Amino acid sequence: MKKILIILLSVYVFTACNKDTSKSIDYEILTGNIQNAPVDKFSLSDLQNKKVAEIKLDEQGNFADTLHLPTSYYKLNMGNQYTWLYLKPGDNLRLELDYNDFDKTLTFSGKGADLNNYLAKKMLKAIELRPKTSYRYFGKLNEKDFVSLQDSIYKAFDELLKDINDEEFKDLEKFRNTVKKSVHISQYQPVKRYLTHNDSYKVPDDFPKAFDGIDINDERFLKIPNGEQYVSNYLGVLLSKKNGKDGYDPYDKLQMIDKEIKNSQLKESLALKEASYNLLYTNQLEAFYQLFDKMVKNDSLKQPVKEKYENIKSMSPGVTSPDFTAYDINGKEYHLKDFAGKALYIDLWATWCGPCRAEIPYLEKLKKQYKGKDINFLSLDVYDKKDKWEQMIKEKKMDGWQLINTDREMPFLKKYVVDGIPRFILLDKEGKIVDANAPRPSSGEELTGLIDKTIGK
Repeated sequence: MKKILIILLSVYVFTACNKDTSKSIDYEILTGNIQNAPVDKFSLSDLQNKKVAEIKLDEQGNFADTLHLPTSYYKLNMGNQYTWLYLKPGDNLRLELDYNDFDKTLTFSGKGADLNNYLAKKMLKAIELRPKTSYRYFGKLNEKDFVSLQDSIYKAFDELLKDINDEEFKDLEKFRNTVKKSVHISQYQPVKRYLTHNDSYKVPDDFPKAFDGIDINDERFLKIPNGEQYVSNYLGVLLSKKNGKDGYDPYDKLQMIDKEIKNSQLKESLALKEASYNLLYTNQLEAFYQLFDKMVKNDSLKQPVKEKYENIKSMSPGVTSPDFTAYDINGKEYHLKDFAGKALYIDLWATWCGPCRAEIPYLEKLKKQYKGKDINFLSLDVYDKKDKWEQMIKEKKMDGWQLINTDREMPFLKKYVVDGIPRFILLDKEGKIVDANAPRPSSGEELTGLIDKTIGK
């Protein structure tokens, strides 16, 4: 029956195209087939990552839907895969792919197919070039070879546009390529410093200037994927130049957004993202929040940030830590009270998290350094699958306190505003907070000095 409906829909679309088209079409038809789909639906999200549609698949992987969306990029999300679409009212687009070989089998036909097939080819090209866009690869190149590499990469992307006739779309894509190239250029110096452990390294005077000739208030930033992130990168470059170093306080970034961005929509969106991701990391929490509150007018948009702000304030030093529930490899339940009497350093991590795993050798070194002292080291796996955790614990023979909680909505995480991992928390012998966002094990004396002070060494 569902197959018949899809066929009838196709007939309707065909006949509709032969009717009077004097009235503008304000919808898109999206049909297709997805083989080996792990779920029975996929979603479309807009450039603000807001879900705008959810489309069901039948048992054979077929789907059909009528969408009423403005011309824009949309992110198709299914399982752990995604791709970008570009939809315009009047499109009659058919999508086909095999989920098991997502990127290579993704194809489009029908009205609107040329732009979306281009995006599919661009993603394939990006995957092909991924090894050379890795910071560990390009950071080892000298300046001349790095510039040549960037020129060749973005020439290849621009070359894919040669057969595109939609001038508005072509303009957006060329702008997108130009900006992304500038982002890579801006990354070369800090990456070089990181890989060579030379904080004084500077690119030569004739090195290309990142974002040179790009208007930071260009409204096209609001029309391309990750546009706001590119602006944020640019402001980070300005701050690094101003400070003479790569790091900066998020409050400085928010002040620069307020000063430099004239487009009100872009300003509000950037302020929201800066507050959502970096409120925890500022050393000027009150000033940051007051400026954010002034910059963002929409109260409903501000509410999640307000909740984070209140949680961060409540997790200040000297406050009793909220409790957690966690389990060892045998299923035994533990709570914070089970660690009373000694200071506690908590490592929030997951098996799939590369930066988390990179901290493990440093954590093991700390355990040996403080063996027999008044401190416990707890590795609490979050955002993970229990079988993956058990496998790694056994294979790596990880000892000490190894616990897990697979509940992503665990109140402990919300109270501590855990937006990303690795994350470290230091508590004193009474379970009171010393540092809700403690230094990493790899920080060396920054952490050991704090631990020594906490245990009264």
